[in-house]
Amino acid sequence: MHWFAQAPSNIALIKYMGKKDENSNVPDNSSLSYTLNHLLSSVKLELVPGRKDLWEPLSIPGAPEFSLSIEGQRRYIEHLNRAKDFFGYTGGFLIQSSNNFPHSSGLASSASSFAALTKCACLALSELTNREQPTIDEQAQLSRLGSGSSCRSFYAPWSLWRQDNTVSAVDLPYKTLIHQVVVISSKEKNTLSRTAHHLVKTSPFYEGRGQRAKENLRLLLNALEEQDWPNVFHVCWREFQDMHQLFNTCEKPFSYMTDATNQLLTAIQKFWEKTGDGPVVTMDAGPNIHLLYRPEQTDLSRQFKIDYLLGNYDVL
Repeated sequence: MHWFAQAPSNIALIKYMGKKDENSNVPDNSSLSYTLNHLLSSVKLELVPGRKDLWEPLSIPGAPEFSLSIEGQRRYIEHLNRAKDFFGYTGGFLIQSSNNFPHSSGLASSASSFAALTKCACLALSELTNREQPTIDEQAQLSRLGSGSSCRSFYAPWSLWRQDNTVSAVDLPYKTLIHQVVVISSKEKNTLSRTAHHLVKTSPFYEGRGQRAKENLRLLLNALEEQDWPNVFHVCWREFQDMHQLFNTCEKPFSYMTDATNQLLTAIQKFWEKTGDGPVVTMDAGPNIHLLYRPEQTDLSRQFKIDYLLGNYDVL
């Protein structure tokens, strides 16, 4: 017997960085994300004899070759065991998984991969134990224990994960945005996100982070409601720069930004100054740049891609 599920990635415009509790991934501040339905993780679960769980890559035609570190496999199997404990099931599974985009490079691969595993596990275990499937809200909270940001991947197109640990879809304009990821590097990053969550607390700027994030969330929700795109751009720009400043100023400083990252960010700023319009820009904990365009910016997005991106960067 086998089961299959997929889940999308998401990109936070108000960032989740810093935890109240390392074990349960309870956030220090609320975060707002847009769901990226074209960046998918796929998971297949298959029964195996005994009680031991195994992981191997899932081969999907056209998808990039996929691998997980020993630590990555351990975390994935550990999360499957959370789901098994939830259902009271002790049998073993072969877990196969893959992404259609690079993992561990700042594209929120843990969000989609843990959401997909949670969905697939709930599907399989409810059938095997003859129990009702958990609700979407329950699955999101279970998934959060494996990867905090994965709880937002259960809702679309906009997801709000509040400081009190509740998460839900939020009704906002811009239901469908054009999304591009400019891949500066697809290599696995040197400082993983879970390490960054710990290190940022040693930055002198972390003490005021919660208040800054709260104010940025208020301003961003207002700008989205009013469909004030330039203000959406400015708030999102300030927010991701705030997060990256924490990386640069912690006790063991590190940076995801490369010369190529900074060159493109400068080009985007100049494009906005020249045209008075452009993409909303954000970055996760990695070197790659996310661009979001309104549907009526289709021609502009193509022109920006031709003039600035093609031949210089890979674009997803």
